Amino acid sequence: MNRGRKLIDKLLDTIPAGFYGIISIIIRITCDFLAFIFYPEYSIFYNMVSDLGVGPGGIFFSLGLFFSGIISIPFYVAIARSLKSDNIKERSRKSGLVLFYISDLTYILVGIFPSIKQNTIIYYTHGVLALISWLSVLGYLIIFSMLMLKSDKYSALPAYSSSLLIGFVIIAVLTWQPITEWLMTFMFWLWVLIISSYMLYHKL
Repeated sequence: MNRGRKLIDKLLDTIPAGFYGIISIIIRITCDFLAFIFYPEYSIFYNMVSDLGVGPGGIFFSLGLFFSGIISIPFYVAIARSLKSDNIKERSRKSGLVLFYISDLTYILVGIFPSIKQNTIIYYTHGVLALISWLSVLGYLIIFSMLMLKSDKYSALPAYSSSLLIGFVIIAVLTWQPITEWLMTFMFWLWVLIISSYMLYHKL
């Protein structure tokens, strides 16, 4: 535990937190795009996001999940640390970070267990992991957005962009349709870029 904390401290001392968020999104978008190129029949209107993982370029999708998930860790740790103050409950702040770790682990595992419909066990494992990941995202978004509103380090933009993303996640989880999942994914990427840019600008 201490070793991991020291490693994250070193990473954050070397490169500002916001860059980890931006790099993670660049990796994910690049890998998704490569997977998309190798899957000419793919359509965001008829295919779920995870279908990219079972196409001819599925390896790119899986690698994108793995590396973006790993690289995003310092970014989220920095968010949690930036919310540390006297008027914010420590338990809430730590709960948000724990939910991130759950989300990140299941996010990475989604790439290891692709959405292969011919294999029932792997297919349902993938679905359960994806659901846990997005529900965990919903949990830490709610916590972080509430704490951002209480913090004097954050303006309304980060908090309200988090609230907007929460709406997209709820709609996507309830409908579970390709287009709503893609809209949620696009909004999630935008949210990370907004928070990353804000943190870089304000040196958080």
